[in-house]
Amino acid sequence: MANNRQAHCDRSGARARLADERGVVLIIVLIVVALLTITVLEFAFTTQIDQHRTRNALHAMQAQLLARSGINLAEGFLMLDDEPQYDSYAEDWWLQLHQFCQGLQLDPTMRIRCTVRDESGKLNLNNTREPRRRVESQQVTASAVLRDAMRCMFTKRGVDVEVVDKLADYWQQEVPPNPDGTPGQVPDFGSLEDFGAAFGVPTEALQQLRSVVTAQPRALLPHINANTAPAEVLAAVVNAEKVPDCPADDVVQKIVERQQDIDNPMKSTGDVTALMQGVENASIKGTLFDVRSRLYRLEASALTNIDPDNPNSGGIGQTVSALVARQTGPATGVAGQKTTGAAGTVATGGTAQQGVGANGKPLPNWTLRPLDWQKEGGARLFRAAPTEEETPGATDDMTAPGAGGGFPG
Repeated sequence: MANNRQAHCDRSGARARLADERGVVLIIVLIVVALLTITVLEFAFTTQIDQHRTRNALHAMQAQLLARSGINLAEGFLMLDDEPQYDSYAEDWWLQLHQFCQGLQLDPTMRIRCTVRDESGKLNLNNTREPRRRVESQQVTASAVLRDAMRCMFTKRGVDVEVVDKLADYWQQEVPPNPDGTPGQVPDFGSLEDFGAAFGVPTEALQQLRSVVTAQPRALLPHINANTAPAEVLAAVVNAEKVPDCPADDVVQKIVERQQDIDNPMKSTGDVTALMQGVENASIKGTLFDVRSRLYRLEASALTNIDPDNPNSGGIGQTVSALVARQTGPATGVAGQKTTGAAGTVATGGTAQQGVGANGKPLPNWTLRPLDWQKEGGARLFRAAPTEEETPGATDDMTAPGAGGGFPG
């Protein structure tokens, strides 16, 4: 009896131990399944993230290439200028560019916008250089007028006006002679960033000044183009003696009206000086203006991956800009040959003949020399949509001239 009882207890214990082992195995299996599930989900999530990154990288590359294409479009329009005697935002090539490039849609998911901005309409910092002998003479000079104009611009933007005085001292500093014994010269500023670093001007202030002030070689930008200068630049120079206000008076208004007159822009410096009759130091200020330009900032923005159902939001954008110097050169066509360029030339009658521009005039032999190339994320030119009522030369934020904007910076 006792043996039977013992055997029964042994069998019961074995069954209990077996049940416990089955419970442990079940827990282990559940843990393994959970880990495998987490691993699979993590792998699937990582795969989706990689796919999104790849698509975004592809769309960003497409946007960048499209923006570069926009630069080529802008170059083509710039080379269609058939009037070498003056440059204005009222010319046909710029009006056609403004209409064509305000929102070119390639397909429901891709758009391009491009523009050309005249750097010659800005005040060139390097033109404020003052020879020492003129400083000592205390006479009114063109350089002094430009520095007074800078005071007006700085005051308007809250930039320390003492920077202008430091700039005058900068041009007068002693410089060691060159190795060949010739007198040394204070170097020009290579960019606005160089100017800001030299005088401690914050980056935010430089961005605000960028639409009216630039730093370019004096040989490429010796004057301000009165046809493309913003109203603020015109007022600052014309009324430089009235620091810190430099008001936009009747003279400035007349110049702005001529800028916007498509049929009658200023075609010579004589047209500019005629409008400045009665201005203080008009003879000196007249030498600061011209009606031709050599430096242009070409800008293009592209958007890809746009939602066709909501095209005004979303998408991946890229912006590219290029600073180019434009000049004319001797014709290089040879009889019987065809020459091509951004503006295009055709061979007719056995001689190479330049193409024709928007007005039907033969195109000058323009050449473009790139000076810098910049790219940035985001489609900056799409931040505000232009309207059909806009006149030539809208500002960066696409406001119309006369609405506090003036012309492109």
